[in-house]
Amino acid sequence: MAVPIRVVVVDDQPAMLRSLVRMFERVPVVECVGEGQDGFDAIRLVEALDPDVLLIDLLMPKMSGIEAIRRIAAAGPRPRLIALTTMSDDETFADALQAGAAGFLLKGSTVGEIVRAIQVVHAGEAMLSPQLVTRLIARYTQQAAVDIGGLGDSDVALLRLVAQGLSNEEIAEQRHLSPATVKSYLSRLLTRTGCRDRAQLVILAYRSGIA
Repeated sequence: MAVPIRVVVVDDQPAMLRSLVRMFERVPVVECVGEGQDGFDAIRLVEALDPDVLLIDLLMPKMSGIEAIRRIAAAGPRPRLIALTTMSDDETFADALQAGAAGFLLKGSTVGEIVRAIQVVHAGEAMLSPQLVTRLIARYTQQAAVDIGGLGDSDVALLRLVAQGLSNEEIAEQRHLSPATVKSYLSRLLTRTGCRDRAQLVILAYRSGIA
């Protein structure tokens, strides 16, 4: 049996926190190893428990989720970070992306959506709720277009598939490549574009007008 993904959950709303913890109790592939209510709790729990994934609310008292994400991301590659949001504030969303969040979930997402996001992010990919992708598109397509003329046709094609939300496995199947080859190509694309992760690649694709 596969080892469960160890998750810490941080949210200042007690009802939301309890709901998430109880949800994970029913899901064998995920184990909730800690829970907190503000950014200070998040940092403390990450240091003490070394979880695989941190699921954290963005808007909290004392220390916001964004500041906690920024400090945790700066300390090292673990854990992978998923932001919880109500999508009410574009600036908050953009700031969390820049801080180092690898996944974004809307509060109210289904059990399946949350578990899949945890699995995808734990595997090293980025995960955005479809509704958030729509919001992301609306935000960044209003800005000046970005020139990606330095990319070759294969890079542009890969960038377009990433923007469509396809996983490495799905891209591999569509392009008739191995997942390992896709991972290598994606790493090269990140280097060539200066993007940190898949979420930033999505932004680049829409700002350049290819998606």
